[in-house]
Amino acid sequence: MNKAENTQDKSLSRRDMLLGGLRYAALTAIGAGCVTVGFKRRRLLREGKCLNNGVCPQCDVLSECGLTQARSVREAISEDKDEG
Repeated sequence: MNKAENTQDKSLSRRDMLLGGLRYAALTAIGAGCVTVGFKRRRLLREGKCLNNGVCPQCDVLSECGLTQARSVREAISEDKDEG
């Protein structure tokens, strides 16, 4: 085996390098999107705006939500549990 064959086996082809770059670019875009969604969620909570478009019973933060609609839903749920 000569040196030319040995170096060619170890180096990446142009296609592999492009695919690797695209893979890492997509991973970066997904990560940036997740961070953006997280910051938006925190901002909405801080501003006192609804995260779940007013659908309180299925909301993940219903127990901690300070909005008046969420309070009334919590009261209704507790009344239903007391009656049943």
